[in-house]
Amino acid sequence: MELEKIRKDILAGKTIEEVVEKVDWKEFEEVSKKIFEENNFKVRKNFRFKTSRRYEIDILAISSRYVFCVDCKQWGRGRNKMPGLKLAAREQENRKKDFEKFIRKNPIAKNMLEIDTKKQKSYSVIVTLFQENLIKENETFIVPIWKLNSFLIETEKYL
Repeated sequence: MELEKIRKDILAGKTIEEVVEKVDWKEFEEVSKKIFEENNFKVRKNFRFKTSRRYEIDILAISSRYVFCVDCKQWGRGRNKMPGLKLAAREQENRKKDFEKFIRKNPIAKNMLEIDTKKQKSYSVIVTLFQENLIKENETFIVPIWKLNSFLIETEKYL
Protein backbone atom coordinates (compact mmCIF):
# COMPACT_ATOMS: atom_id res chain seq x y z
CA MET A 1 0.00 0.00 0.00
CA GLU A 2 1.57 3.27 -1.03
CA LEU A 3 1.68 6.28 1.25
CA GLU A 4 -0.67 8.36 -0.90
CA LYS A 5 -3.33 5.62 -0.59
CA ILE A 6 -2.87 5.64 3.19
CA ARG A 7 -3.27 9.43 3.24
CA LYS A 8 -6.45 9.24 1.12
CA ASP A 9 -7.98 6.54 3.34
CA ILE A 10 -7.30 8.61 6.47
CA LEU A 11 -8.76 11.73 4.87
CA ALA A 12 -11.80 9.63 3.92
CA GLY A 13 -12.42 9.01 7.62
CA LYS A 14 -10.69 5.71 8.30
CA THR A 15 -8.60 5.50 11.46
CA ILE A 16 -4.84 5.09 11.15
CA GLU A 17 -5.20 1.70 12.84
CA GLU A 18 -7.70 0.54 10.20
CA VAL A 19 -5.47 1.71 7.39
CA VAL A 20 -2.09 0.60 8.71
CA GLU A 21 -3.44 -2.80 9.79
CA LYS A 22 -3.61 -3.68 6.09
CA VAL A 23 0.01 -2.83 5.30
CA ASP A 24 2.89 -5.26 5.60
CA TRP A 25 5.79 -4.76 8.00
CA LYS A 26 7.95 -2.97 5.41
CA GLU A 27 5.19 -0.46 4.72
CA PHE A 28 4.57 -0.08 8.48
CA GLU A 29 8.23 0.87 8.89
CA GLU A 30 7.95 3.24 5.93
CA VAL A 31 4.92 5.03 7.42
CA SER A 32 6.79 5.35 10.73
CA LYS A 33 9.82 6.72 8.88
CA LYS A 34 7.69 9.30 7.07
CA ILE A 35 6.22 10.55 10.36
CA PHE A 36 9.74 11.14 11.69
CA GLU A 37 10.73 12.91 8.46
CA GLU A 38 7.64 15.12 8.63
CA ASN A 39 8.91 16.20 12.07
CA ASN A 40 12.32 17.21 10.67
CA PHE A 41 14.26 14.12 11.70
CA LYS A 42 17.07 12.75 9.57
CA VAL A 43 16.16 9.07 9.20
CA ARG A 44 18.13 5.92 8.47
CA LYS A 45 16.13 2.75 7.99
CA ASN A 46 17.51 -0.66 8.92
CA PHE A 47 20.71 0.76 10.38
CA ARG A 48 23.22 -2.04 10.96
CA PHE A 49 26.24 -1.87 13.22
CA LYS A 50 28.52 -4.14 15.17
CA THR A 51 29.95 -4.01 18.67
CA SER A 52 30.42 -7.32 20.46
CA ARG A 53 27.62 -8.62 18.18
CA ARG A 54 25.69 -7.49 15.11
CA TYR A 55 22.61 -5.30 15.48
CA GLU A 56 19.97 -3.70 13.32
CA ILE A 57 17.78 -0.77 14.31
CA ASP A 58 14.58 -0.48 12.25
CA ILE A 59 14.65 3.31 12.27
CA LEU A 60 17.37 5.61 13.49
CA ALA A 61 15.79 9.08 13.75
CA ILE A 62 18.11 12.00 14.43
CA SER A 63 17.21 15.60 15.26
CA SER A 64 19.25 18.43 16.73
CA ARG A 65 18.30 17.28 20.25
CA TYR A 66 17.43 13.57 20.06
CA VAL A 67 18.46 10.26 18.60
CA PHE A 68 15.60 7.78 18.62
CA CYS A 69 16.45 4.11 18.17
CA VAL A 70 13.13 2.74 16.95
CA ASP A 71 11.80 -0.80 16.68
CA CYS A 72 8.55 -1.14 14.71
CA LYS A 73 6.16 -3.82 15.96
CA GLN A 74 3.14 -4.35 13.76
CA TRP A 75 1.66 -6.97 16.02
CA GLY A 76 -2.06 -7.57 15.71
CA ARG A 77 -4.59 -7.50 18.48
CA GLY A 78 -4.54 -10.30 20.96
CA ARG A 79 -4.07 -11.32 24.49
CA ASN A 80 -0.78 -12.06 26.17
CA LYS A 81 1.25 -9.56 24.12
CA MET A 82 2.54 -7.87 27.26
CA PRO A 83 5.41 -10.34 27.97
CA GLY A 84 6.54 -10.07 24.33
CA LEU A 85 6.37 -6.28 24.43
CA LYS A 86 8.38 -6.16 27.65
CA LEU A 87 11.01 -8.46 26.13
CA ALA A 88 11.11 -6.34 22.96
CA ALA A 89 11.63 -3.22 25.12
CA ARG A 90 14.61 -4.82 26.92
CA GLU A 91 16.12 -5.91 23.62
CA GLN A 92 15.64 -2.43 22.15
CA GLU A 93 17.33 -0.86 25.19
CA ASN A 94 20.29 -3.19 24.66
CA ARG A 95 20.47 -2.16 20.99
CA LYS A 96 20.37 1.51 21.99
CA LYS A 97 23.13 1.08 24.59
CA ASP A 98 25.34 -0.76 22.12
CA PHE A 99 24.58 1.87 19.47
CA GLU A 100 25.81 4.53 21.92
CA LYS A 101 29.04 2.52 22.46
CA PHE A 102 29.41 2.14 18.70
CA ILE A 103 29.06 5.90 18.13
CA ARG A 104 31.53 6.77 20.89
CA LYS A 105 34.14 4.47 19.37
CA ASN A 106 33.48 5.22 15.71
CA PRO A 107 34.12 8.87 14.73
CA ILE A 108 33.43 8.16 11.06
CA ALA A 109 29.90 6.88 11.79
CA LYS A 110 29.39 9.70 14.30
CA ASN A 111 30.26 12.30 11.63
CA MET A 112 28.32 10.54 8.88
CA LEU A 113 25.17 10.42 11.06
CA GLU A 114 25.81 13.96 12.35
CA ILE A 115 25.57 12.92 15.98
CA ASP A 116 26.97 15.10 18.73
CA THR A 117 26.71 13.07 21.94
CA LYS A 118 27.06 16.26 24.00
CA LYS A 119 23.98 17.87 22.41
CA GLN A 120 21.80 14.89 21.48
CA LYS A 121 20.35 12.35 23.90
CA SER A 122 19.47 8.83 22.76
CA TYR A 123 16.15 7.15 23.51
CA SER A 124 14.71 3.72 22.87
CA VAL A 125 11.26 3.63 21.23
CA ILE A 126 8.90 0.90 20.06
CA VAL A 127 6.23 1.94 17.57
CA THR A 128 3.19 -0.34 17.75
CA LEU A 129 0.12 -0.76 15.59
CA PHE A 130 -2.39 -0.63 18.43
CA GLN A 131 -2.61 1.26 21.70
CA GLU A 132 -1.05 -0.88 24.40
CA ASN A 133 -1.56 -0.73 28.16
CA LEU A 134 2.09 0.15 28.45
CA ILE A 135 3.42 3.67 27.78
CA LYS A 136 6.94 3.04 28.95
CA GLU A 137 8.82 -0.10 29.92
CA ASN A 138 12.01 0.69 31.79
CA GLU A 139 13.64 3.28 29.51
CA THR A 140 11.74 2.40 26.33
CA PHE A 141 8.81 4.49 25.13
CA ILE A 142 5.97 2.48 23.60
CA VAL A 143 4.06 4.60 21.13
CA PRO A 144 1.15 3.55 18.90
CA ILE A 145 1.70 4.77 15.36
CA TRP A 146 -1.38 6.98 15.48
CA LYS A 147 0.19 8.88 18.42
CA LEU A 148 3.72 9.04 17.00
CA ASN A 149 3.32 12.53 15.54
CA SER A 150 2.05 14.00 18.82
CA PHE A 151 4.79 12.14 20.74
CA LEU A 152 7.40 13.81 18.54
CA ILE A 153 5.80 17.24 18.85
CA GLU A 154 5.51 16.92 22.64
CA THR A 155 8.65 14.90 23.35
CA GLU A 156 9.66 17.07 26.30
CA LYS A 157 6.42 16.17 28.05
CA TYR A 158 7.38 12.48 28.07
CA LEU A 159 11.00 12.83 29.16
